Amino acid sequence: MNPKSVAALMADIELEDPLDLAGLAIDEAGARSLMAAHFCEIDERLSAQGLDSDARLEIMAAIAAHTMVENLALHYARLKHDTDPGEFRAWMRRYGMH
Repeated sequence: MNPKSVAALMADIELEDPLDLAGLAIDEAGARSLMAAHFCEIDERLSAQGLDSDARLEIMAAIAAHTMVENLALHYARLKHDTDPGEFRAWMRRYGMH
């Protein structure tokens, strides 16, 4: 794992799920590079602590899942505030929330 390969994988993911960095002082490539380097640093630190690849993968999955929950909460709050109530309810139903 290295920052360049992680950033490239992130770019592939973003083809299906683009980022919205409007209003931020960082572009998509910069954000990918920053986060890829951060994840690789975490992996290196966990490896240095003696964790095997399965344990590191589990920790990385937990970090990713936590981040996705945080993203969901932010997206939910933004939609609730900025969206027509009917559209908001439709969005909630589409994702299994009532």
